[in-house]
Amino acid sequence: MTRTGKRATKEQRAASKYLGSLDDSLARWVQSTGPIDAYETHLPVEVHGPLEWLTFTVVSRQLSRAAATAIYHRLVAQLGGSITAERVIAADERTIHGSGLSNPKARTIRGVAELADDGLLDPDTLAVMSDAEIHTALVAVPGIGPSSAQMFMMRYLHRPDIFPAGDLAVRAALTALERLDTRITPKVAEQRSELWRPYRSYATSYLWGYLWELPSRAAG
Repeated sequence: MTRTGKRATKEQRAASKYLGSLDDSLARWVQSTGPIDAYETHLPVEVHGPLEWLTFTVVSRQLSRAAATAIYHRLVAQLGGSITAERVIAADERTIHGSGLSNPKARTIRGVAELADDGLLDPDTLAVMSDAEIHTALVAVPGIGPSSAQMFMMRYLHRPDIFPAGDLAVRAALTALERLDTRITPKVAEQRSELWRPYRSYATSYLWGYLWELPSRAAG
């Protein structure tokens, strides 16, 4: 979570004003924090489109940043210098696995490439699709779950109303913020998020920031 202050965009200011005006436990944290960048991401690799972004997301699962970066770069090299739908689909199993990818990850990346080959990851197509339509298209690919679809819409597409109710950090933040005895369930978290529409991506980032800064506030 990066505070944007005077550099805040119109959307960032609107989200901060709206979420801070609500009568709920998040509002005070929003007020004290001010506008933020809800879409900030720091990938260790350069990506040029949806396919590359999703490919790195798949590669990086359960790996260190360094290991994921190394495997991604090897995959790019194996595919002739760039990741395109055509190259991934045409590549044989040996080429894909030569980068160090596991079988499940290789199958998922091929499935995403097929989605791109069908035109469903074209920027113009994505621009006119609803959040629900994009989510449905992505989770139809074996190995792409709700979390991956939500992060793609939030971090890459910059959709303002995405809420990953199953995210452990989001649930932990809500539990701490509302001083609950047991961790809030995804179902209850989803219900709780309705109040934050149409800025649930921002609410998510505020919650992540709250959890991140919780130890320092407790120490203070």
